[in-house]
Amino acid sequence: MKFAVTIDVEEEGLFSGVYSSGAASALNVLEMDRLDPVFTDLGVRPTLLVSYQVANKGAILKKLYSLKKRWNAEIGAHLHHWNTPPIAFDEAPPPAPSELMPPYLLEAKALSLIKLLASTDELPNSFRMGRFNLGPNMLRVLEKIGVKVDSSVSPMRKAYGGPNHLCAPSDPYFPDLVDPSRVGSSSVLEVPVTILPILKGSGRYFERLSNSDCLPDGMAEWLSMNLGSIAAQPAWVNLQIAKTAVMIHERRGGDCVTIFFHSSELAPGMSPLNPTEEAVQRFIRRLQLFISWMRNRYDARCYTLSELHRIYEPTRTHER
Repeated sequence: MKFAVTIDVEEEGLFSGVYSSGAASALNVLEMDRLDPVFTDLGVRPTLLVSYQVANKGAILKKLYSLKKRWNAEIGAHLHHWNTPPIAFDEAPPPAPSELMPPYLLEAKALSLIKLLASTDELPNSFRMGRFNLGPNMLRVLEKIGVKVDSSVSPMRKAYGGPNHLCAPSDPYFPDLVDPSRVGSSSVLEVPVTILPILKGSGRYFERLSNSDCLPDGMAEWLSMNLGSIAAQPAWVNLQIAKTAVMIHERRGGDCVTIFFHSSELAPGMSPLNPTEEAVQRFIRRLQLFISWMRNRYDARCYTLSELHRIYEPTRTHER
C-alpha cells in the first residue's frame, strides 16, 4: 500500500476562530524536531506544506529546509488565502470562501506564496488550500500555474460557503475542472486525505440531504462528518479507529492512505487537540504506532505528493 504523510506547516492562532489578514507568529515550527524519532527510524518522507506566514520568516524557513534535507522530504505550498498577499478582498469576513474571490486574485496569491518558497529551492509542485477550501476556480488556477498535485479534498465534508467534498473518492484521482470532488481529466492529481464513508456510497445520500430542505442548515454536513464517516487520521482519532479506517479502505480496493496534521499540534497549547505536553507526547506516540502498523501489516511505502503524481500519471484520461 502507498502511504503519504502531509504536514500543514503554518502560523499560530488559527484555532481561535480569528483569521487575521496581518502578520502572525510561527514559532511552533521550531517544535518539529520532535518528529525525528518517528521519521528517521521508520523511513517516513513527509510533504511539508508551508504557509506564507511561515515562508516569509527567513530563520524559520531555513529551519524547514534543514528538516527537508534530514528527512528527504518535499516542500510544498499551503495557501491561507485570507493572509497571503495581495490582501485585496473584503467582501466577506475572513476566511472568505475562496470561490468568492476572483480567479486573478487567487492566482496572484498562489504565485506570491510559490515564488517565496522557490527563492531557496526548486519550484514547489505540491499544494494544499487552507481549510481544504478547494473549488473549481482554485483548481483551474493550479493547473494554469503548473502545480502537479493537490491535497485539498476532505471526503465526506462540506464547508460553509465553500467546496462540497461529500462524494469525493478516497484514493488519488485526476479531478473534474467543474467539480473537483469527481473524477475528470485535470492535469493536477488530487490526493485526498483518507476519510471514508462508513457505508460505501453514502456520500451521495448526505449530498442529497444537504441540497434538500429536510434538515436544518448544516445538519446533513454534521451528520456526515460525525456519524457517517471514519477517518484514518491519528491526529483526530484514537489508534484503533485510525487502523479500522485503513482496513475498510483496503477491503474496498483502496491502495493509498494519506494522513495530515498541523505543525502547531507539536507545540503544547497551540492546538485544542494537544493542550499539554503530555497530549503532544501521546500524539507523537500514536503517530509512531500507526506508521509502524502500516509498515508491518501492509508493507506500506511512504511517498511524497510529487512522487504520487508520477505513479498515478498513467491512469489519467486526457479527454476534455
